Amino acid sequence: MKGNRKILNSKANSIENLYNVYPILKNINEKNNGIITKQGLFKMIYTNEYISSSNETCIGILFVIKGTIKIQKINKEGEETNLYNIKQGELCHEALSCLLNFESLNIIGRAIQDSEICIIPMDVIKNYFFQDNKFLSYMYKDLYKKFSFVIENKEERVHESLETRLLKLLINKDSKIIYATHNELAFEIDSAREAISRKLKSIEKRGYIKLERGKIQIIKNLEDLL
Repeated sequence: MKGNRKILNSKANSIENLYNVYPILKNINEKNNGIITKQGLFKMIYTNEYISSSNETCIGILFVIKGTIKIQKINKEGEETNLYNIKQGELCHEALSCLLNFESLNIIGRAIQDSEICIIPMDVIKNYFFQDNKFLSYMYKDLYKKFSFVIENKEERVHESLETRLLKLLINKDSKIIYATHNELAFEIDSAREAISRKLKSIEKRGYIKLERGKIQIIKNLEDLL
């Protein structure tokens, strides 16, 4: 009995946290006889764990209670491009392709920190969420916000060189010693590991950094190169 009570209390806490982050869900739940409380699936997604959002595994819409999920586009060669992050209170819109029977955009989610999520099944979304004007307004506002971010991010990258983006990333780490692989740095600025390695070696030759395995030591002020 104690074990069952602990599980119930844990779910109750997750539900309360979900409604604190997404008050709109609490309203839908109350108007529809506790449908979210009954059918919401709560789980932890740990750092670097992937969440597939393809049509084959599209079982519901993801809501982030705490943590951060990075949304990425996968091209035909299997390369990843970062689109945006989903934090608590925000939405992932790839699931709309499942609801509307559109072709999947090959988008996946990757936890960049331990994250607690709730997945609401598609039939609940169709029958209750899409009938709620307040939720539709919430969804459109979130979609507009992400669309604006993607455009601004794209414009910034068009006008900045790879070296400039890399230098800004290193500067923003705000440390004289940065523990990161070349692959991790490439991931953060949507580049290839080989290209990042070449730029780092070039910066090292100029005496601004020292490269070690899994570590970068900042020797001189990188802002001088901007």
